[in-house]
Amino acid sequence: MAEKKKVRVGLLGAGWIGQHHGLNVISNTYAELAAVCDLDSKRAKAYLDQNNSNAIVFDNLEKMLEQRGIEAIVIASPNASHEEHAVAAAEAGKHVYLEKPMAITLEGCRRIVKAVEKKKVKFAMGYHRRLNPLVQYAKSLIAEGKLGELVFIESDYFHHVPGDLDIWSWLGKNDIAGSIIHAGTGHNIDLIRFFCGEVAEVSCYKDVVMPRKIQMETEDLAVINLRFKSGALGRVGLFLGPILPFTFTLRVFGTKGTVDNNRVWLDTIPRFADFGHEEDYIRLPQSWIADNVQGGVSETWKQNMDTFIDDIRLDREPFNGAQSGFNTAAVCFAALQSAAEKRSIKPEVL
Repeated sequence: MAEKKKVRVGLLGAGWIGQHHGLNVISNTYAELAAVCDLDSKRAKAYLDQNNSNAIVFDNLEKMLEQRGIEAIVIASPNASHEEHAVAAAEAGKHVYLEKPMAITLEGCRRIVKAVEKKKVKFAMGYHRRLNPLVQYAKSLIAEGKLGELVFIESDYFHHVPGDLDIWSWLGKNDIAGSIIHAGTGHNIDLIRFFCGEVAEVSCYKDVVMPRKIQMETEDLAVINLRFKSGALGRVGLFLGPILPFTFTLRVFGTKGTVDNNRVWLDTIPRFADFGHEEDYIRLPQSWIADNVQGGVSETWKQNMDTFIDDIRLDREPFNGAQSGFNTAAVCFAALQSAAEKRSIKPEVL
């Protein structure tokens, strides 16, 4: 039996996150890392040599997009370039895996959606936590009716990033990286949309509170309140710089059950609310709780890339495609507008 042709992938951006995505392509049985494009061609070449890859190196995206044999582009370029690069890749007929945020303006996100839909290419966002096993378990409880009707959901993104790092020269800058609400809590917003559907209204308070070598412009502290079209309520917390290990929480409250990270209470568990029965719950593996380290069972960067490759070779629709990416971004932009105008905002929904 002839070996099935591999999906040939081009990687745009050989920085930290791009290198991780490239490794995930290399490790996929059904994919081939065919090219890497980076302004620093020496860095790209060193990365490929280190990983025994014979991919072609480009320092110009247009040249890489001209390669007919390349079917898909993984975009891990600077945030402010996502719009330009994703539109160019889609218009060249390439499938697109886009690292978050989708773009740093809502109009940029809209342009990406239009380009993807016009060219009918596959598109996947780099929000990978929908595939986390804890999330999948909670989703299955909802599908089986075991949580009942969802009434409240909350998720926090608390990440200690030291203030003396050089990354502050770009991270948290409006015109380079956009908002931390997009880059950090976009994960949380995407996740709770996965459970509760589309958001009808957003309110947000945000501030900059932590000292840094180079001070940020956007926010390192935020509270985002959400009202979903279903009637459920939600809350997302952001704190970039707390004296705390990386903490990504998920709490889902339904009329019949609750998921609190890796603890699950159901109304079918006898006496769950009685004194002395506080430990009467289903305990899921601790390893399922997000830890922000690729390679563990909780951080499904690889699974997200594998799913994208399968979407291409099996010709199926991505489960978190361009419209979904837009709707997550629209909630983030609504949160920023709410904080600036001190009023609640109705986000745009595609």
